[in-house]
Amino acid sequence: MKKIWIAACMAICMQANMIAQDADIEPPVVTAEKSDTAGTAASAPTEKKSAYDELVTPDAESAHGLMNIHKVKSAYYLEIPDSLLGKPMLLASRVSSISDNSDVIAGQMPNEPLMLEWARDERKVYLLDAGRNAVCDSTESISKGFELNYAKPVMAAFPIKAFTPDSSAALINVTKFFCADEEYMSPFIPSTAYDSLFGIDRIKGSFKSDMSSILSFKAFPENIVFKTRMVYTVSDEPFTAVVTVSMARLPDEPARPRLADYRIGYFTDRFVKFSENADRSEIVRYIARWNLAPKPEDRDRYAAGELVEPETPIVYYIDDAFPEKWRKYIRLGVEDWQKAFEAAGFRNAIIARDFPADDPDFDPDDIRYSCIRYASTRVANAMGPSWTDPRSGEIIQGSVYFYHDVLKLLHDWRFVQTSATDPEARKKVFDEEVMGQMLRYVAAHEIGHTLGLKHNMRSSYAYPVDSLRSPSFTAVYGTTPSIMDYARCNYVAQPGDGVEWLLPPVIGVYDIHAIRWGYRLIPEAAAPEDEKPVLDGWIREKADDPMYRYGEQEIFTSVDPASQSESVGDDAVLAGMYGLENLKRTAENLVDWTAEEGENYDFTCSMYKEILRQFNRYMGHCMKYIGGNFLEYPVYGDGKPVFTPVDRRKQKEALDFIMESLMELPEWMLTPELLSVTGPGNDIVLDYQVSCLRKLMSRAGKVGSTAKYSDRPYTQYEYLNDLYRHVFGNTLAGRRISRQEMNMEHAFVCAAFAQLGYLDKPSSKGLAEQYDADDLLAMPCSLAEGRGQAERLHSLSVSGRENDLTVNTKEVYFGILENLEKVLERRVGSPRDEQTAHYAYLLNEIRKVM
Repeated sequence: MKKIWIAACMAICMQANMIAQDADIEPPVVTAEKSDTAGTAASAPTEKKSAYDELVTPDAESAHGLMNIHKVKSAYYLEIPDSLLGKPMLLASRVSSISDNSDVIAGQMPNEPLMLEWARDERKVYLLDAGRNAVCDSTESISKGFELNYAKPVMAAFPIKAFTPDSSAALINVTKFFCADEEYMSPFIPSTAYDSLFGIDRIKGSFKSDMSSILSFKAFPENIVFKTRMVYTVSDEPFTAVVTVSMARLPDEPARPRLADYRIGYFTDRFVKFSENADRSEIVRYIARWNLAPKPEDRDRYAAGELVEPETPIVYYIDDAFPEKWRKYIRLGVEDWQKAFEAAGFRNAIIARDFPADDPDFDPDDIRYSCIRYASTRVANAMGPSWTDPRSGEIIQGSVYFYHDVLKLLHDWRFVQTSATDPEARKKVFDEEVMGQMLRYVAAHEIGHTLGLKHNMRSSYAYPVDSLRSPSFTAVYGTTPSIMDYARCNYVAQPGDGVEWLLPPVIGVYDIHAIRWGYRLIPEAAAPEDEKPVLDGWIREKADDPMYRYGEQEIFTSVDPASQSESVGDDAVLAGMYGLENLKRTAENLVDWTAEEGENYDFTCSMYKEILRQFNRYMGHCMKYIGGNFLEYPVYGDGKPVFTPVDRRKQKEALDFIMESLMELPEWMLTPELLSVTGPGNDIVLDYQVSCLRKLMSRAGKVGSTAKYSDRPYTQYEYLNDLYRHVFGNTLAGRRISRQEMNMEHAFVCAAFAQLGYLDKPSSKGLAEQYDADDLLAMPCSLAEGRGQAERLHSLSVSGRENDLTVNTKEVYFGILENLEKVLERRVGSPRDEQTAHYAYLLNEIRKVM
């Protein structure tokens, strides 16, 4: 191999022009040194420079570290030491600044880091993509076949320009690599198939290489950093982002992974495992976690159960863009996790620090640093991603992004959920302490994600609803056992209950349990598989306590009423009843609590919409009981079923509450006082009623599925007839009905037509057909201004696939319409008024389609 290297050095000296052309870089011009004596014809012979010295001239800008970097004029060279060949590296890019933050913010990593390796031959250096989604024990005989079928592809190739004088490293030109329109350093988030489902429109751009350039570079003992200005055109508009690219050394031996268990909510890295000792390949999942370990001198103390400090603590740096009045609460949110790590045996395991003011090497965009960043954007959210060593799930770096209008989100939650009981929440701008506690909550929640924890949506279901009205209970346990739940504030507590703590706990008992399970070392185990009995025992010892249960977040499904977003308590119907009473109090006082002297009613209208959004949450929580199933997360030997159907009594109770609440909604949301400030075109409440009814009708298929597994089933026939009686109750009883009830009856009939396939596709859609409840709540109050009820609802249809509904469902709808035809015949009379005209219209429509 040494002979090959020497030959390569000679070849480079002899073929400099050819190689330089391959790289599109002008070859260096070799000139004789000037004589010390001006005008002397003859000069002393000079020693010929090496190819390395010809390239890396004395005036080159250089940085020395893991890989030495040299800037020569406009070219950038990187030394690849032989000692790094075949060693694992991590390539990551982060946006440092951006001209359009509608999709990506400064501080964000748009793309997942890549695991790479360097390799070379006598002419070129290669960068290999070393990330694999499969594993195989190298000691097994099948590992040879595994390597052949999972070869590491070449990601980039670089002609060797020279070797260092000691022949220990190859010099390559990386100018184009670190200023390229490639995904590894793109400032754009790649599009996925899920974007359209969530209404996400990713921006893309056309790269302008002539305007883009490398701005700076640094080298450190374990990584290098390039900062590049990337220029694009996006939709004919200029777009510029500065991107920081880090290439960091990973350990030769990965940290010991921990096998995942679906009874504990951790993010995971997934692999296919091949083994000659199993009859099939299997899926292996490692949890994402930091590599915490005691110092060598403390290992025995740790094994004996003593608290020790980790060899390398987890450190988060807080952006100096945050004002100090926010930073102190964010700092508390980070270090609240210390008590959870104490359960795992570590003291001072997680630390918050401000951005260092006197460290020239500190760069928040460097992958070595985990930072909490602020972004000036109207997005009402925060995020907490982390990046892992793909071999083991070890978290390498975590980030928390605070988008500015997360403040609005926090304010609106606090106002709409607690203003009925807490005067401090009745303000347009909260006092520092009130908002500070909310910021602390968000910081702790997002840090939890960067520690590897997923949302635990079942956690809040652990508490009896009435316990949330107890001052002594909430003072100890808060609103939920896990800060990783989406349980914001205590909307159950009523005025006069005396409850003071209305927020979730900073860190709950489930969070402590989950960190202990994921981070407590098991010294006696020789391999991840050997840890399983201990890990299983830690779960089983808490199995009978609902505060330690885990429930996965449902995004594309709606199955488990115990795992809900934005809910509190173990009974959504009872919690919704209490919450509704508080909403009515807030609506009654809305103008007094929001209007300001000399100001318009924008803030009042905004909070009006928040009241309706909160009402929608209560309806959604109860709707999940209808056709729902409690998921149990069993393992063999614990005696649990996979799921338990919601009993018929609870389904009927949920339907009754939803329909009664819907029918009375206009009474307290369309009062003269509220209409006087929301405008004459406020039809959003009526449109919302229709949208919610559509959702209820579309759940008939779920009701039928759940009925198959129930001892006393709630059948589709019962469900749809109960729904029919709720909508047409006053009509069936011969009583007069309101305009709002006419609205609901019309919607029911049109939806039944759609379910039976009798409704032609309209040329233009009505408002209630175009949007579901959540869409409607995102609109201005007066969006539907000028539209009549018949025009908006004429073409109403229920979303859902035909195969979600059984033949029995259609039979029930057919029977309901036949019965309704007879009822309407009796109700149509004279003289004609609004009510009889309504009945005549419905009767005509039914006769027409049937």
